[in-house]
Parts: sequence; structure tokens; C-alpha cells
Amino acid sequence: MPAVSPMENAEGVVRVQLYADGVALDESVQMMSVSVRRAVNSVPSARIELLDGDMPERSFPVSDGEHFKPGVVLAIHAGYGDDLKPLFEGIVVRHGVQIRGDNEARLVIECRDRAVRMTVGRRNANFIDQSDSDIITTLAQGHAMDIDVDATGASHREIAQHYCSDWDFMLSRADANGLLVVATDGKLAVKAPVDRAAALAVTYGQDLIDFHADIDARGQYASAQAFSWDMKTQAAVEGTESRPATLPLQGDLDSATLAQVVGLATYRLQSGAPQAAETLQQWAKALQLKAGLARLRGRMRFQGSALALVGGLIELVGVGKRFSGKVFVTGLHHEIGDGAWTTEAEFGLSPDWFVERTDVAAPPGAGLLPGVHGMQVGVVMKLDADPAGEVRVQVGVPVLQARTAGIWARLMQFHGSSSFGAFFLPEVGDEVVLGYFADDPSHPVVLGSLYSSKRPPPYPLEARNDIKAIVTRCKSKIEFQETDHIITVTTPQNNKIVINDKLKSIVLQDETGNMVEMAPGGITLDSPKDILINAKGNITLKALRNIAASATADVTVDGMNVNCAAQVGLKATGNASAELSAAGQTVVKGAIVMIN
Repeated sequence: MPAVSPMENAEGVVRVQLYADGVALDESVQMMSVSVRRAVNSVPSARIELLDGDMPERSFPVSDGEHFKPGVVLAIHAGYGDDLKPLFEGIVVRHGVQIRGDNEARLVIECRDRAVRMTVGRRNANFIDQSDSDIITTLAQGHAMDIDVDATGASHREIAQHYCSDWDFMLSRADANGLLVVATDGKLAVKAPVDRAAALAVTYGQDLIDFHADIDARGQYASAQAFSWDMKTQAAVEGTESRPATLPLQGDLDSATLAQVVGLATYRLQSGAPQAAETLQQWAKALQLKAGLARLRGRMRFQGSALALVGGLIELVGVGKRFSGKVFVTGLHHEIGDGAWTTEAEFGLSPDWFVERTDVAAPPGAGLLPGVHGMQVGVVMKLDADPAGEVRVQVGVPVLQARTAGIWARLMQFHGSSSFGAFFLPEVGDEVVLGYFADDPSHPVVLGSLYSSKRPPPYPLEARNDIKAIVTRCKSKIEFQETDHIITVTTPQNNKIVINDKLKSIVLQDETGNMVEMAPGGITLDSPKDILINAKGNITLKALRNIAASATADVTVDGMNVNCAAQVGLKATGNASAELSAAGQTVVKGAIVMIN
């Protein structure tokens, strides 16, 4: 069907018919004006002004009636003569009365499409093994909305909706896939823009009332590519490069031509979170689609027509080769009043991502107070006597220049459980890093401590990064030496344990020189003084080879009974003298006994 002028079949009187919950309202309801607004990625709205109010009777019969109560489904049909077309259907959400200086009273009704239900309230959800189109469908069906959505590619192992409205989360996922959300009378279409036949043709000098448009080359890119981090390969992963999107062409300057103005070779998108290559490719493709829709932006006004649809095309004629052609309609404003109806159509779209809006995420500090952004530097003031009886330390934030005492902050540990875990407290005066729960400055947490030239680390920073250590205030330390695989535990008095993989040894040594060494050659006990081995039970010495005992002084063996047994021979020799004696009986036996 060829495109027609909005003035075609528009010769009759402008008429508007209202329906409340499906019931047509009679002509006793006097409408002053009707305004309907629609746009992509937006909830359609309508505003109706009606005459109301009887000053002598001090009543407002229309307002007091049942037809315009909040919650009523109101439909607006408009047209010329008897040819009326649906223009809007939605829920009454606002009901107001205005009395002007001349005592003229009006009832003002505001309506929203049923999709408004998705915009109220912030929610949290986890979506497991679902594609973005599956997620969008789930969100819409949760509010009893009919939906038609283009299938998206990659399935997300897990994706989280964090404290935002279902509408905002839906738009964020659609935006990332290059899809536009169009709400129409309780139904949602989530689709990419496509070329199709234009329903209207608007011509300068014939039916174009008002026009404004701009071409902007700054947001046009010859190429776009997205990057993220792959934790499996420990390397950056990149999506396929994306070229300018193919869209219905308005004017004679396409995106590829305009991209040469700035001359950026590749626009880079990046995320520190792991993303699949397919997701990255779709992200870059979505950017190029947004850039294409932002290439040429403007608006036009013409005779009111219900043929103009958001997501549809209008043929613009006679405005020069830069702007003539098919335009993709991204917004509509129907204005009816004083017997006239005009339609303003917007074309083009902002290049900004939807999530760049400040109201998508919850405000810092949950909106309870002005929030704090980023981390702050704190100084530890006190470690004990938490007034709340919690495990917190008192810190001051120097840049705040607060005249009162510091604030109490929770303390992060790398392991903490009930009565066990790591236990490392900073020292009073230490410089620490503060984070804030929900960006609330009243609820800080100590994330870690900082070194500086004034408060240097126990070891110098070296390129080899060979030493790791834990050093306490009294200089007790556990040191890890990476190259030779050595672990050393040392006290301030130089009592130490050294575990050495290179020498294959473990050495235990105290400050007096006592040492125990376990090495490939055996175990060595060395002491500048006595070595005492004491056992409440038995002591057993065994060797596969020899056992040798020697002393520069005496060797004494004492026991209740002393038994010496040799499997081959037994020899006892004294260089100066030898004595074998007993207080009782002495027995010397042998096959042959030789004395002297």
C-alpha cells in the first residue's frame, strides 16, 4: 500500500470518543483537550482535560462519577467525521481538579499504558541459563503483559537483576542486544528496527507544518569492537568487529560516510566482567545500531493521523537531499484541542545507553542520605571499646575534617567465622582503605591497610618479587622465599625455624645456639651445652648400621638391670684399667673362659 498524506480523508470535523472500561461515554462529557505521547523504550501516556464543576451546586459531577477513577481502563479513539481510529488505551493513574481565576473548573486525567506496572518498585532476581529474550519474556509475563520479542543468541549461565524495576531491567537487556521496546495498548514488542513500507508521506509545502532535524557525525563509527576478561585463559577476549548498521536511509549521508569526519578507526567497548564472545559481538552490533539511529535526529509536525506509529516509517519529501527519505519513528505526540488535531513525530534516537540514566540504579546510600562514591582513606584511631559491642575499629577520615570523633568501621578479614579464622588488626595511626556498604557514609568497612614512604613496608619493593612475609609489630615474622622455596619463622630474639626445599632440610635453632637439623645426610642435634632426653615410657634406639657413643669425659649407663647382648661378639676394653664386679654373685660363662 503506497504511503498517503496525513491530510487524506481528514476533511471532516475532528472527533474524540472516550471509552471507560469498554463503555462509550456520551457527549455530556465535554473534552477541552487530549494529549497522547508514545515513544520507543517508554510507557505511553495520555492527558485529558474535561470541563467539570458546578459552582452554585458546589459539586464536580464528572470527577465524582465512576468513569475516571484511578484504575479505570480508558480508551481514546480519534478521527475525522465518523472515521475514528484507536489512539490510546491505558489505566487512569492520576485524577486532578483545577479551578482557575475565572472560576472555570477542569478535571485533568492522566493515563499510562498497562506497562506502567513494570515500572513500579525495585526488585531483585537471578536468571539461570536463560537468553536475554527469555529473561525479557519472563519479566513481561510476570505483569500479565502480552509480548512479542526477537530471539537473542547467547544464553547466560547466570545474570542478576539488582534492585531495579522490571521495566528498567528489561530495557537494559533489550538495549544490549540492539532491540527497541514499543508498548501499544497493553502489548509489548521488543524488536530490532526493520525496513518496511512507509504508511505516511509528509511533503514540505503540502502537509508539513513544522520541521527540525540535525545530522551529527560525532557518534558515527567505522568499526566497533567489544572486549572483556576470560578467567579461563587469563587473557582478554574480543568479540567480532562490527561495521555500521544497515538502516532505512534518510538523506544522502550514511553512517560509514559520516564516520570519516572524526576518523576513529575502532570504537572500543570493554567490560571487566567475563563475557562470552557472542555477547561481546552482540554488544558491538547494538552500539552500531544506536549510532545509526542517532545519525539523524529531529521532529516534524503535520495534520493529525492515526497512521503514524512508533516503530513505523514515514516518507519525508521535499526537505533537501540531506534529510529527505524514510524516517524511523521513535516518538509521537498527538495534540487535540480547539477542534484541531496535530501529530508531532520524532525520528532518530539518543546514542546513550539506557543504563546511563541516573534513576535506573538505586541512589547512593539507598536514598536515606547523600551517599559517598568510591573508596576513602582513613586513619585508625581506636581498636577496642566499640560502643555497639560489635567487632569494629574507630577510624577518622582526614578529608572530611570532621570536628567530632571518628566513625566505627567493620573490619574485613580474608577468613572469618564463628570463633575461628584470621585475626589481624591494624595499628592505631595506620592508614587504611575504607569502603561503604550501599555507599552509605555512616557504614564504612576497613578493606585493607596502606604502605607509604612515611610508613614503609618491612621489605623493599623489587622487580623479582621474591619475598612474601608476615611481620608483626615486635618483628616476629614468617617469610616465604620464592626462588629457593624457603619458609622461615623468626622471633625478635632470633629463634627460628627454616624449611628449605633447595637444601632439602628443616632447621630448628634457638638464640643460644641449640640446633636440630633434618637433612638428606640425617638428623643432627647440636648444643653448646647439655642435651637431655627424658621419657615417661621407654626410649628405644635402633640403627640398620652402627651406633656409636663417645665422650671426652665419662660415659655412664645406669639402670635397674643392664643387659648387653651381642649377636656375634662382645668386647669391653679399658686402656688403663678394667673392672668387672658385683655386690652379689658374679658369673662368667663361656665354652672356653680365658683369663689373662
